[in-house]
Amino acid sequence: MKTLILISHPQLADSATQQFLKTAGNSQPDVTFQHIDERYQNGNLDVKHEQQQLSKYDRIVFQFPMYWYSSPASLKQYMDDVFTRKFVVADHLLRNKELGIVATLGDAEAEFQAGGSEHFTISELLRPFEAFANKAGMIYLKPFVVNQFGYLDEPQKETLLIAYLQYISAPMPLNLDNREAWLLSRLKKLKQGKSAADQEKLDLIIGVIGAQQDQIDDLKVNVKMIRDQEE
Repeated sequence: MKTLILISHPQLADSATQQFLKTAGNSQPDVTFQHIDERYQNGNLDVKHEQQQLSKYDRIVFQFPMYWYSSPASLKQYMDDVFTRKFVVADHLLRNKELGIVATLGDAEAEFQAGGSEHFTISELLRPFEAFANKAGMIYLKPFVVNQFGYLDEPQKETLLIAYLQYISAPMPLNLDNREAWLLSRLKKLKQGKSAADQEKLDLIIGVIGAQQDQIDDLKVNVKMIRDQEE
């Protein structure tokens, strides 16, 4: 699976959040980053080229900071220019691709709810992107929210890193089976080039995860048998 991440940010180099995410994502061989604002610097965008690029990817991710309850202007401009009616509706060139949203917040996510200071949920504010995905025949993924990155400590950043990598590269839905399969795949790749001692340690970790998966599979079978008997 190939993922294209389109970043909309007017000052990308100055954003610690975006640099963290981009550095993390660059470790994935099938993930490509493109900075929308940079692509407009030389004048008109090559729409045909952009459409051809989009057609090559299975998962497309819009990544941006929330500006006044939406994305920065460059993403809207990009969508208006590239997602022509012919490309999206007539030729169906985005159909069955996945559309993900990575939104970064300066305010606490807990405030984005009924009764909170922002009143509306993130999902409600991002509804236009969901509507676009529906029109294009895309599979809309649950938005990935990065909440006040500057306040995170190192363990929280490590947790964020893993969750982000899974969002951009793991099979969906992100259930337990897919998360474990993704982790096992990464651990096996990590073994390459390691010393014999390190490979042995990684094999132990892989073995533990595999054993846990077997136990979970057995539990699922038992639960299914119980449910079948009840019916």
